[in-house]
Amino acid sequence: MKKAMLVPMFFLALNAASAADINWDELEKKAQQYTGEIEKKDGGSATSAGSGKGKGVDLVLPGQPQGRTIDNAAPPLSEADKRHITVHLKLANRHFSKKNYPKAIEETDLVFEREPDNASARFMRAVIAGRLRDHQTAWFNILIAREKDQANPKIDTFINKLKTVAPEPTEPVWVQGVYRSIPVSGCEKAADVIERLLLDPASHNITSLQTGDFTEEADKTIMPLQLECSSPPEKDAIVSLLKKAAGSDVTVKSGNGNKLDLSVTVKGFGIENKNVKPISELQEFIKDLTEEVDVAISDTVEREAENKILDITYEISTRDFKTLNDFLRKISPYATRFRVQSLRLAYITGSQSIIWKCKVQVFYKVS
Repeated sequence: MKKAMLVPMFFLALNAASAADINWDELEKKAQQYTGEIEKKDGGSATSAGSGKGKGVDLVLPGQPQGRTIDNAAPPLSEADKRHITVHLKLANRHFSKKNYPKAIEETDLVFEREPDNASARFMRAVIAGRLRDHQTAWFNILIAREKDQANPKIDTFINKLKTVAPEPTEPVWVQGVYRSIPVSGCEKAADVIERLLLDPASHNITSLQTGDFTEEADKTIMPLQLECSSPPEKDAIVSLLKKAAGSDVTVKSGNGNKLDLSVTVKGFGIENKNVKPISELQEFIKDLTEEVDVAISDTVEREAENKILDITYEISTRDFKTLNDFLRKISPYATRFRVQSLRLAYITGSQSIIWKCKVQVFYKVS
């Protein structure tokens, strides 16, 4: 069953499409009209674009995207962000002092939405996890806090105490540099690995990405990964980065020209979410989610599977992979598994603004 989902997002109204979908003739006519209007305002006669007469404008028509500019600097916090963080940190501290840890966790989550590496909130989460004897979560949060606030003696004191009950992990199951909760499945970690790759300058010339069907070996998920670049890929840097992010082996199957065919072993988890929750109002859930997270779903394909499992493939447009992964992490509690099947760089119609056009497969447990 195939359905179209209309989502009122910023670029859906602009009809997000690849460069191949742009009406170049119409775009050039508009540029020529614009040229003539400028010349008339300046007292000259209207001329055709490119004639060499009058003032004119330079007409640069975009081709296929050749890559992305990658800036890993944290975006500046607005005054509204700062107020949001202050309010929810105060509420978190209030709940923490009353030992209402679930509420304190909820409030710190709201802080992380604006500042994922907020040292105070991460420190609080580490202390809560330590008191609950969840040592892995404690290490995850305190290491982020230490990275952000290296001179804080309270953080050092907590780390020394934590080491007495749980050694610092040398091979953490989370993906370092991606500020998300600890993954609960190979699917979550695989998406985090892709996010980490696309945050690195070595990925600047990747124009498309595909994954094959995941397979499982004990506590490992194997992800076939094919990259296509606009110029020869930085193979050594990409392989090294993927090994560190995935926590296990990366095999290069082939690396001819601008393509790189890999097998990435994601360590720490099997493919499926073992504690998946059933969902009843799926369409309403997705509608609300696309309004909360800045993605546009242009098409869906649904297939009924066995044992109340629903297989849905989404075609999604998004500014960046991080936003897509935000969407996937909110879906994940209700998905037995999911996979980013493909990503392709594209232009928004009539502009040089770049987006990812994606295809994602999700297996839901329906009630």
